[in-house]
Amino acid sequence: MDQLFEKIHQLPNVPEVVMELLENFNNRNISVDEVSSSIKKDPNLSLKVLRMANSARYGAGRNVASIDDAVMLLGFDCVKTLVIASGVTCAFKELPGLDRREFWRESFMVANIAKTILRNSKLKGSLPETAFTCGILHNIGLTLMHIGEPEKMLRIDKLVEQGAIRSELEQNQFGYDYTQVGAELARRWRFPETIRTALEYQNAPLSAEPFSPYAASVHLASYLYRCIANGKTEEEALSQFPADVRKPLSLDLLTLYEEIVELMRHDDDIDAILA
Repeated sequence: MDQLFEKIHQLPNVPEVVMELLENFNNRNISVDEVSSSIKKDPNLSLKVLRMANSARYGAGRNVASIDDAVMLLGFDCVKTLVIASGVTCAFKELPGLDRREFWRESFMVANIAKTILRNSKLKGSLPETAFTCGILHNIGLTLMHIGEPEKMLRIDKLVEQGAIRSELEQNQFGYDYTQVGAELARRWRFPETIRTALEYQNAPLSAEPFSPYAASVHLASYLYRCIANGKTEEEALSQFPADVRKPLSLDLLTLYEEIVELMRHDDDIDAILA
């Protein structure tokens, strides 16, 4: 994996405001003025956050006219995740071998499903907005692997489309997979350990010590996204639902599934993210 990072001579850079917010990731005492001031340092990012804040998914008909309004109306946690989502997509202007819009659309939908899962969980202490951030980043390792190993990754992509398991193919070819690359990128970006753990263990959430509700939520969100995107019936999706991962989160499966199907019917706001 070190060789992969050596091939990529300049890692994508996330905006400074994203780094500032991540450094205060768990600081509940940070003021609205501090958050607003950080976001305003980056005019392009500010514009994207306002577009998203006024979208149907977030604005709910409210007129969000300024960053101050966004923080006040939507709340610090929601605005933080919008900034992180916007900043990370900004860092990857081009995605060789990947459809940029489709890649981020899937990431965004998995993020919203993961957030919904933890909002419905009876597990105390877990934060839905953190699950959203982990969901946005869950496939970030793929981007670097496509940059560093484009030909091999395109062959792997074709096999995955035919039903092969991505992580197994990547482990066979490289000795690591996209989850490990994503976790390593998060480490180099100085992201919190909570996020790094979720990225690394998203395909095996029960292996994380201690249990990571964020790895579990991303795992279940990815499963549900694939089921609904591939047109599986509710009966098919629920009959194969990973019960061992669901159990620690104490989820009401029927209510959750109905909410997520409705979530995926709404506009995905991906154009506002990528604009």
